[in-house]
Amino acid sequence: MTPPLYQRFVEDELALAPALVNRVLAGTVQLLGPSRDSGTSAGERSHHSEIVKALQREATLFEKTFVESLAKRVREETDGPRETSFAEARTGLGGLELMDEARVEVDIEISRAMQLIDSTAEWELRELQTFTSTLVGQNHVNAESNPFRPLIYASALWDATCAVVSSQIQRAIVLRTAAGVIAGLLKNAWAAASTRLENAGVQPGTYRTVILPSGAAFGRVAMAEPPRPGALSALLPSMPGATFGSTRGRDDGGVGAGFGDSGTGALAGAPRAVRSDGTPRRNPELEQALLRLDELLRHLPSEASLAGRGTSGSNRLEQHRAALVASASEPIDRQVIELATRLFESLLADSQLPGAFKPLLARMQIAVLRVVLAENAVLDSYDHPVWRLIDRIGEVSLGYSRIEDPRLSSFLSFASAVAEEMAGAAAPDTALFRRGLNRIDVHLSEQLQGQMRAAQASVDALQLAERREILQQHLAQRLTDQMVQVRTTPTIRRFVTSTWAQVIAEDMLSKGEQSEATMSDLKTVDDLLWSLKIPDHPQSRQRLLQLLPGLLHRLRVGMELVALALPEQHAVLNELMTIHTEALRPGTKTSGALTPEEIVQSMRDEVLPEAPARSFSDSVIDLSSMETVPAEHLPSTGDHTEDDPSRRVEALRAGDRLRVFLHGRWSRVQLLWRSDRSLFFLFAGESPSHTHSITRRALERLSSAGLVQPLEARSLVQRSVDRMMRDLSPRT
Repeated sequence: MTPPLYQRFVEDELALAPALVNRVLAGTVQLLGPSRDSGTSAGERSHHSEIVKALQREATLFEKTFVESLAKRVREETDGPRETSFAEARTGLGGLELMDEARVEVDIEISRAMQLIDSTAEWELRELQTFTSTLVGQNHVNAESNPFRPLIYASALWDATCAVVSSQIQRAIVLRTAAGVIAGLLKNAWAAASTRLENAGVQPGTYRTVILPSGAAFGRVAMAEPPRPGALSALLPSMPGATFGSTRGRDDGGVGAGFGDSGTGALAGAPRAVRSDGTPRRNPELEQALLRLDELLRHLPSEASLAGRGTSGSNRLEQHRAALVASASEPIDRQVIELATRLFESLLADSQLPGAFKPLLARMQIAVLRVVLAENAVLDSYDHPVWRLIDRIGEVSLGYSRIEDPRLSSFLSFASAVAEEMAGAAAPDTALFRRGLNRIDVHLSEQLQGQMRAAQASVDALQLAERREILQQHLAQRLTDQMVQVRTTPTIRRFVTSTWAQVIAEDMLSKGEQSEATMSDLKTVDDLLWSLKIPDHPQSRQRLLQLLPGLLHRLRVGMELVALALPEQHAVLNELMTIHTEALRPGTKTSGALTPEEIVQSMRDEVLPEAPARSFSDSVIDLSSMETVPAEHLPSTGDHTEDDPSRRVEALRAGDRLRVFLHGRWSRVQLLWRSDRSLFFLFAGESPSHTHSITRRALERLSSAGLVQPLEARSLVQRSVDRMMRDLSPRT
């Protein structure tokens, strides 16, 4: 149920939307008007003039569309998105939605507008989020608590722009200009909203403390220590009661090394203490303490108790941890218990971990503690099966955005059974966790195969599309070779080498290489090329007169087959009419054979795309000037090879989970399948019934713009270690 004060805040902001968009429209028209055209090219001035006329003529429609789109998107934020949010637009491939470059260019434009708004009003937005987090009952600030985020406004601006402007290049100009205007207005609007909420008595939430080291990049969470093998074992000296001197743990004669004494250097270089005889000796008192803690974890009332501070559940956990430490007979065991229990406390406090998964991990705590006490190797590498299992559960938990998703329920049920089996093991060891990890992976693989079977129709359509694409490229090359000696216009040359190659490929795949339709397509090529260079002879002109009706009919049928846009059809037919009219005049100069220079020029005019021609050819997007991704989402690695979008896309494998910016919002997807030549990718969507088909070029385009991201920048265990290290100083 939506809190009343939060609902009132939403209604108040929506009521201000008409006045906001009215000012945005006025500012946009002013910026694009004649008085601001100095220094722009003639082409830009022409675009600006047409845009201003359209915005002035359709001002009411622009404002109405913006307000309706904003309200609709805000309702979806507060009530949840519609089930069909990802699959309404269906294009080609038997109804299969295919995201190509034209579609993702729109998402990139929206992302750029979003980032412009975010960077301009960053502090006001952060302040407002502190109040909205309180309104929805959260203890800490969460950006998702505010439904009026930059992305919502950028998307509403795009919808309004599309309603009044038809040219893609002009839409891009309007969106970029309007985003700059609205960014300044929202800076003031968000500050005013925070003031209203504060005057209404709403207390702002608090941000979680994040410590940045000297020279750290903005927005990037700092690591107290880089991830490396042995990082966990290196933390043992920072635990209370640490002793050094020899490799044998002792109760006296050692030098205490609390976190405040040792510092980071001690963590990295201090020798690790081991048990006096190298065997896991646990007395009955320790066993009883482990059993009591296990019983407590089994019956905690809710996941909130697992991670909360100041609750009765967390106080009881602290008491049991103290009892565990006190029951250990050797210093190294006490340190291991301190480390493991603190790590689990940090795991269960992870803000990214969904609440439903916290009881599952809590049930594994005693089994993990027993293995860590028994086997020194567990702390020596993050790659140990114990941590890999926890990380796998953490990764999968982030893969679903809806708690009612049956895939999530299935995995949660299966993983809970695995955790319960581990909790019930009398003597858990590494092999037990390795088997658990294998079982989890097998379940995930079966789940993936099930989704693949459900999406088989999409796979079949994409396989056919790839065959068509490869065949079309081969045909385009052959047609280009045939046209080297032909002198004609660029429009006709593009039509033959691109559009007609697509027509032939379509008929070859659907009707067969030797079919009547395919033979007719090939004959059309011969007839068309002959008609472009007929000899200046009466018999040739007579033959052309007889040929033209059938030739033009076949050309129209082919253009309809591949759904060539009407303006492009008219352009081709008009140019052919001009060429043929000239050829029918007596005394027309014969084209003859081309000179070497003319052949070279002819080849320069060739159009042979390496992949499907872009339908968003008038895009004015400049990637080098884009700032589409917030700083906290930027990759932190310095490896330049990972900056290559092609390599990142090539590295994707079935089962990989990602965050992708599609249809104007971030979505969590999983790669189900990639075609044999990797021209097409099929992703499972946020709903089991939806998949997303994306061309390789579109995926690379998104990746180059920073709009394809891993689900998590750091694994669950590494995030928890970082948090624990930050908390050690004030707690020990």
